Amino acid sequence: MFVLKHLLKKEENKNIHHPSSRNDRHAAGQIEVAADQLKGIIEQMKLAAVSLNQTSASSKQSTIELMRHLEETVKDTLQVSEKMRMIESSALKISAASQEIHSSSQLFYEELVHSWNALKKLQDEMEQLRESHRVLLQQMDSLVNRSQKINQILSTIGSISQRTSILALNASIEAARAGEHGKGFSVVANEVGKLAGQTSKAVEQTREILSVIQKEIASTTGMVKKETEQIENGSKEMINVLGILDSFKDKLSDITAMVSDSAQAVDAQTDSVQKIAVLLETISNMAMENKEYARKVALDMDHQHQNVEQIMSINDALEKTSNELQSLIKNDEASVAIHVDETVIGNTKKELFRLLQSRPLYEMDQQQHKKFLDEFLQSHPHVEAIWSNKLDGTFVYSNPPAGLVNAKARPWFMEASKGRTYVSDIYTSALTKRPCITISSPIFHHEQIVGVIGVDVSVQVVDR
Repeated sequence: MFVLKHLLKKEENKNIHHPSSRNDRHAAGQIEVAADQLKGIIEQMKLAAVSLNQTSASSKQSTIELMRHLEETVKDTLQVSEKMRMIESSALKISAASQEIHSSSQLFYEELVHSWNALKKLQDEMEQLRESHRVLLQQMDSLVNRSQKINQILSTIGSISQRTSILALNASIEAARAGEHGKGFSVVANEVGKLAGQTSKAVEQTREILSVIQKEIASTTGMVKKETEQIENGSKEMINVLGILDSFKDKLSDITAMVSDSAQAVDAQTDSVQKIAVLLETISNMAMENKEYARKVALDMDHQHQNVEQIMSINDALEKTSNELQSLIKNDEASVAIHVDETVIGNTKKELFRLLQSRPLYEMDQQQHKKFLDEFLQSHPHVEAIWSNKLDGTFVYSNPPAGLVNAKARPWFMEASKGRTYVSDIYTSALTKRPCITISSPIFHHEQIVGVIGVDVSVQVVDR
């Protein structure tokens, strides 16, 4: 065991009786604890003020960005609104054009149906004409056949006429031989010869006329056949045209329906565009209002920033006052001898390390920390307090309950959070209100620091 001695500057307190000295030391310790707690509160206020200042600065920057974004939003909204107006104008033009196209397509469809009906009627008439030509050809063929039969009859008549002429000639010869007795018969023979000659001439004339008629019939038949062929070709072309027109009529009907649907869609789009334009105008007005609100928030942030700076100035003044108070307390302390067992300190460090190795404190679970830390506190009489912290300085568990809200500014926390085991100087504990030494260590998980554990080890105070 060794003795650490704190000698005080005030020599007049050396002759004071021991009970009074102990009371003074107790009062000084209480004041020191209060000053330390005040300093802790000041540190927390400073951290909170710094955090608030950072938040205020960040909020101000965000507000500035928000104002900039709002300005861009207003600008973009106005541009979009203008574009929507242009789209609306175009939609109205498209709607008018669609209506005109729809009307024209309906009219064209009606005209096409009328033309199709007229062509269909013409095709029927051509079919009737083709049938009439077919009947005419049959009649002309029959006429040709009959004229050929007439020609045959004429040939027969011509042959009879020739024979009659020969017989008349023979009769005239015989009458001449008969002399006076044959004169009457000669007259008859001459008349018969004349009739036979006339008949022969009539047959020749009839044959010539019949030949002309046959030629004309043949020519007419050729023309009728040609016309019939042309009518048949025209009828086929008419059928093709009617088929094309029928297909075009169906497509035009579909186009008319699509144009009607398009016109309705354009009307609906125009209505939607008009509503969007109204909404954009509303959004633009709201963005302008939000911009004004953001400007007011920025002004409030400036006031808040000034208030935070005042709070930080007050914190600095309070911290200075607290340090001066602690310095005065140390200067006014009576001479005391504080006994510290280094073996206890070393063993406590080993036990603390063993606790970290054997228990899953790295999970940072409050119930687990309560169980394991309470067990450690009960099994180590020289340990007055034990606690654990997250890396943000907040307490996971503390026994006795912590007198601080956040330990982030404490030396034992800062050193342990850097990965080092820390042993403090002797000071008055804020938890037990007695002199102690703090030992703190980092809590590791896979070589990564996840928290801090600390204990207060009691020390013995003896009057000098």
